[in-house]
Amino acid sequence: MKTVYLDRNESQYGPSPKCFEALHNIGIEHLSQYTRDYARGVKSRVSEKLAAWLGLEEKHILLSYGSEGLLKYAVHKFVPKNGTLMVPDKSWWYYGAIANEVGGKSVTYEIKDIGDRFVYDLDEMKRVYDENQPHAIFIASPNNPTGNSISTEDLVEILGYFKNSKVIIDEAYWGFNSLDNTHIKKLIEANPNLLIFRTFSKYFALAGLRFGYGICSDAFADFATYTTRYLGYSPLIEDLALAALNDLDYYAEINKKYTSDKDLYYKTLADYDFITCYKSDCNFLFIKMHPNMIEPLKKGLEPTGLKVKFFDDDIFQDSIRLSLGTQEQGQIVLNEIVKATKFV
Repeated sequence: MKTVYLDRNESQYGPSPKCFEALHNIGIEHLSQYTRDYARGVKSRVSEKLAAWLGLEEKHILLSYGSEGLLKYAVHKFVPKNGTLMVPDKSWWYYGAIANEVGGKSVTYEIKDIGDRFVYDLDEMKRVYDENQPHAIFIASPNNPTGNSISTEDLVEILGYFKNSKVIIDEAYWGFNSLDNTHIKKLIEANPNLLIFRTFSKYFALAGLRFGYGICSDAFADFATYTTRYLGYSPLIEDLALAALNDLDYYAEINKKYTSDKDLYYKTLADYDFITCYKSDCNFLFIKMHPNMIEPLKKGLEPTGLKVKFFDDDIFQDSIRLSLGTQEQGQIVLNEIVKATKFV
């Protein structure tokens, strides 16, 4: 039986059909030649497209090997040896690992559970900031695995408070809650300490491409140079990324299915007072359940071939993260969760 991985937040629908058209049109120039974009004074056709889409100058767009590459660049650039990186506690373990790479340390601030959702607590963030004076702060919005975002209003407030540190917003899961970019230009211009990183892996369903982008102000001119590649980027990757950007209607239809699936989970699991299906701005759901349900759910899912994320760490005890697959796959997992309630 084929295993379907609903534990990695990958797309089971796949990218736009226009991406496959781009693959069919591969020529020798895609494989044997460097791009000529840098000779025109730009990083890439993709950075040009993104700049126009976001209402920015092309120089304010960064490109990288996934947003992971940009996260590493930022820490290696801005966190010195014995320096401090401030990160959310209920988030991606990799943030702390990058700090370790540079001989730095990570300190955490709490993302708070308020019942049906998680939230960023500004007072808590300010407290940790004051105690540690970090060189850089990571804010994941939306956050993996809790699914919560920070509002533009809260972000503006916190940016003013953190003005002496670099603030990196990891928006890897951007798009599933809103495609609005109207606030980006104003945020970047008003906050010279702000970097925003995104990826084509999640919303655009191109995880195998390993392509990400960042947004920055003129204050990060040297960092932009640090991330720029003289010989450019893969023409094939560029074509696929452009194809995705040119088919937003396809992704909007997929996202409607995700929204419908999330609503079904919220409604169904609300009947059980020992299960919390947290509100999510992402392509996944974070679900906390009665401990007696965990083993029956694992056994129930085994014959289906569907693999979800069961957490081992204490901070996420008795919880799962379900990457939203097709609607049929989502219904199968939901049925198994309901069956597991009989063991409570």
